[in-house]
Formats: sequence, structure tokens, C-alpha cells
Amino acid sequence: MGLFDRKFLILSGKGGVGKTTVAAALAVAASGRGRRVLIAQTDAVARLSKMFGRQEPIGSNVVTVAPGIDAVNMTPKSALHEYGLMVLRYETVYRALFENRAVRGFLSAIPGLDAYAMLGKAWWHTTELRDGRPRYDLTILDGPATGHAVLMLRIPQAILDTLPRGPLTADAQAARDLLSDPARAALVIVTLPEELPVREATELAHTARGSLAIPLGPLVVNAMPSDALSDGRVRATLNQVMPPTGDAALDATLRVATSVRAHRQTAEQMLARLRDDPGLPLLTLPRLPTIDIGPADIAALAARVGD
Repeated sequence: MGLFDRKFLILSGKGGVGKTTVAAALAVAASGRGRRVLIAQTDAVARLSKMFGRQEPIGSNVVTVAPGIDAVNMTPKSALHEYGLMVLRYETVYRALFENRAVRGFLSAIPGLDAYAMLGKAWWHTTELRDGRPRYDLTILDGPATGHAVLMLRIPQAILDTLPRGPLTADAQAARDLLSDPARAALVIVTLPEELPVREATELAHTARGSLAIPLGPLVVNAMPSDALSDGRVRATLNQVMPPTGDAALDATLRVATSVRAHRQTAEQMLARLRDDPGLPLLTLPRLPTIDIGPADIAALAARVGD
């Protein structure tokens, strides 16, 4: 089954590996196949809007960012409000319960409740209907970093194990059924080709296969260094001409070239480790020459993930 045939993709990995960039690229690739896509962020910094050429930041209300692509940046408060209304049905009942000071104090002490509210809202969007048909074919959860993601994904089963049957457990069961169904959902782990992110990605894959029991998609290796200096003739030349040469400009160029080659060699070693463990299909994306990522960059990455 193809990645874009599923209903729900959850992205996670070590902080700073480029999950939002990958989420945007996946969304553009999926929309290019005619899929209606929602990117659901979890209280993220305002970067996604610029990737789609928008000046206004994406907030807690769903907005269209590109043809066939909507986005929302969920906050714990807004997600809890929306999810509470889904369960309780009426605003007055929600206010009477959730805006009570004692209840708020109790809820704030429940570990993971904020994360579950955001997961619940994202799950609900996979069921959302408009004019009698699913509003979205694919919901991409631009999830939190590894530790918080694991906590978030454990909560539906924890609710089923601890709470009496009711509306909350019914939704938790529906969310758990979705998360465990390889035909509908997958956890997409994002990493960099570096030691610490690779180690964390491997551990997350083991946890997903074990206690989380969540199907895995391909492992995305983001920001691969260029292989432009991997040609044998280039290597031979660099090995023969080493600084200092007496030419300051040439020495600077050689040091940059040596650094690029070393980064690529390290990245190749990391790829070999990942092929061995966790052994998932690898999807590699190139390192972009800018940190100011815009629509053209996302389109280029989308062409790679869509191959």
C-alpha cells in the first residue's frame, strides 16, 4: 500500500530534524495525486505558513494554504475546547464543566491530557464530513518530538485500560483502532543522518513496533549532504592536494571540500546503520541550501517524496 493511500500519518522524531518541512512536502505530493489534505500541527512555531508563501501565521482555525491543502496549528487550549464540545455537544455544558476553576485545576494535573486533546482533534478530522463525504482524504499530524509523541500515542490505550465505558472511551477506541490499522495509519519517523537523531529514530521505531503497536511508514532521512564530491576522481584529487598549499583561497576551498566530503561519509554510515536497524524503507531528502524555506523548495522536496 502506498503512503498516500492511508487516512492518517503521524510524523515524529528528534527535535530539529525538519518534521514540518517533511509534512509540507508530503502534503504537496499527496495533493498532486488529487488527495484533499490537512496538516495538523501541535502548537508549533510559525514556519509552515512561509513554506506555502503565506505572510499570516497559521492559527487554531483551519485555513487553506494551497490548492487541496488545509492547515491548522492546534494549541492545547483550543484543542481541548473543540474536543470537549465534540464529546459534550453543547457550549454551555462545556463551560459549566471545563471552565470551572476546580475542574481546570484537576485537568491540569492529568499527565498527557493536552497531548490527547490534540491527538483527539486530529483523529476527529479523519472522520470529518462535508456535504456527506469525508472532508479530507489524508490528515498529516506534524507531531511533537519523540518523547512527547510516545506519550501522546499511548493515551488512547491508557484511557481504555482505566476509564469506565462512555463517550471518552468510545472515541479512544476509535482512535486506537485507527492508529493500529496499517491500511489507514502509519507513523513516519523523521531523522537527520547524524548520530543522536539516528539513535533516537531507531529507539522510536522499536517502541512503535513494541508497546505502541503502531504501523510504520518509511523512515525519512532529511538533509542529506551532497554527494557531489563522492566521485572517485574528485576523491583522488582531494587526497593529493592538501592544505597548506601556499594559496589562501585554495586552502579555504580545500577545507570546505574536505568538510563536505566528511559529512557525506558520516551520512552514508548512518544510512547503513538505519538499513540494518530498524530496517525500514528509507526515503532520503537533500539538504536545502537555505533555512528560509519557501514554496519552490517544498515543491522540489515533494517531487522526491512522490517518486
